[in-house]
Amino acid sequence: MTIRAPRAYSVGLLAALTATALWGFTFLGPAAVAPVNVYYLVVGRYAVFGLMSLAVLTAHLGRLRALGARHLLIAAHLGVVGYIGFYLLLSMSSATGGGVLASTLTGLIPLLVTLASNATEKVLPWRRLFLPVVAISAGLLLVNGGVSGDRSASERDLLAGGALGVLASVAWSYFVIVNRRVLARARPAADNSTWTACIGLGAFGGSLFLLPLAGTAGGPSPVSDAGTLWPFLLWCAALAVLGSWCATWFWNIASKRLPATVMGPVIGMEAVFGAAFNLVWEGRTPTFHEFWGGLLVIAGVLLGSYLFHRAGSAGGAQEPAGERALPATTR
Repeated sequence: MTIRAPRAYSVGLLAALTATALWGFTFLGPAAVAPVNVYYLVVGRYAVFGLMSLAVLTAHLGRLRALGARHLLIAAHLGVVGYIGFYLLLSMSSATGGGVLASTLTGLIPLLVTLASNATEKVLPWRRLFLPVVAISAGLLLVNGGVSGDRSASERDLLAGGALGVLASVAWSYFVIVNRRVLARARPAADNSTWTACIGLGAFGGSLFLLPLAGTAGGPSPVSDAGTLWPFLLWCAALAVLGSWCATWFWNIASKRLPATVMGPVIGMEAVFGAAFNLVWEGRTPTFHEFWGGLLVIAGVLLGSYLFHRAGSAGGAQEPAGERALPATTR
């Protein structure tokens, strides 16, 4: 491993954790704007994200031209699949099979990313991934499964909700894996701000398809009165700036420095951060399941990170794919 590789690994890991913390913050959005339905929130959030992205691209047209139409379309489709597709499928899973089933199935994401990435990159022997994967999976099941499920759903609804939840996990796993691989190939044209902005445009375009759902899902309109409008706008802006722009920006930094085998376990921290933010919001202490589940996820992430770092040190040349082409200063 080169002298610079440990520093790049540390920067990438810190960036990935920051991104998951910011994504965890977005879990507060639906409760914060209630009784306005979540579809309005998604459209508002990604409208702000899209305007920010358009402003960045307009100010840096040269970088957009250097990126090329092909990579622009790839980034935009990642915004649609990773943000809108994931959220829509997860919402449909929750509505059909229950919220507990939907949130529990998101525990598949770190598992899918880790296994798929190690199959292609072969960073670690499979036996070394067993303990961190089991710890993270068990922890997420505890965090999400500590509440008794909704038994009113029929068997058919549970099967449909389960299928939709699995598809949601596949959508987000696809975003993580493809985003990293494309960034590694597209550099140096794909600078961080331009790539983030292209993803933002795709997410905004995809969110427009949710407008019909927003109008029919019930609840008051966000423009019904000033007392509803201003908090709604503030939360849309906060979620767009922190949960969309900043989180994607940090995640892209991590994607250039870490193998997806490490990023897979780190994604599990999103649920832990989301639970922590909700505990603060609700003003309560964690339950037995939440506390021990969170500790298991953290332990699995730390163990997976340690195993990769040790394997890289022993191998002498096992740098993250993006680091080999990293210039002296990066955005």
